[in-house]
Parts: sequence; C-alpha cells; structure tokens
Amino acid sequence: MPPGRWLVFDTRVYIDAIRGGLGSPEFRALQERLPRTYLASVVSAELRAGATTEAARQAIDQFTRWAHRVGRVVTPSASAWERAGDVLGKIRVNRPDLRSRVHTLWNDVLIALSARQIGGRVVTSNMRDFELFSRYLRFDLDSLGQVL
Repeated sequence: MPPGRWLVFDTRVYIDAIRGGLGSPEFRALQERLPRTYLASVVSAELRAGATTEAARQAIDQFTRWAHRVGRVVTPSASAWERAGDVLGKIRVNRPDLRSRVHTLWNDVLIALSARQIGGRVVTSNMRDFELFSRYLRFDLDSLGQVL
C-alpha cells in the first residue's frame, strides 16, 4: 500500500476489530493507520445500526465523534449516489444470478465511491463484493490481509 494515501475501512473490518478486542490484528491495523483513515458515513450508519450492546454503542460513538472533530468523515455526494445506481443497474443486467443481491450491495458501492472522492483506498476483508464492483467502477482496493 502506498504511503500517505487515505484509507477507508469497510464495516466488516470495524466489526472484526470490535469482536476481536484490543489485541486483535484488525484492531491493531485500525489503530496504526488512524492518522491516514477517513470514516465513511455509510460505515458509521452500518456500525450504529448493528451495535447491540451499550459498550459497542459507546465505542462507535466515541470513534465517530473523533472522526467528525478532525474532519475525517466522507459522505457520498449526489453524483456518487447516481453512479452507484448506474453500477448496480449494470450488475443487475450483466449478472442475472446476482439480481436478488443488488439491494444488499448499495452500501459497499457507496463506500467505494466515498473512498474515490478523497483519492483513498478501500480496505476490506470482503474482497468478493468489492472485486465485483471493480469491474464497473475504478477505485483503489486492498484486502485487510495486505494491510496486516
């Protein structure tokens, strides 16, 4: 991964870090790269929707407050939403086997487009979906394994 590039971690990385705790490789990866990290507002929403304990809610709230305070939140623009619709429409036409999944892919496409807005890279442990998008959309992508 090129030094100095902004990183946008996918939701799954945060979930694995929360579940794994302070000593987990995911938590260490997030902590070490914090100075280069942007939080996608889509990720923030997914984390908040999935927080089932008070401790998880507090941890997510604390992190998102930090990201807002230092100006490191990226939100998909109107054109990003439109582009996401275009990409998912192409997937729907070109991959009939995935038509039933199109509605579940919105957030990941928006995360990729958000990273692209700031010239950043998506870091994920969910390479399958993001590699699918990369056939229709140019963005930088790393697997979590490449960052660890």
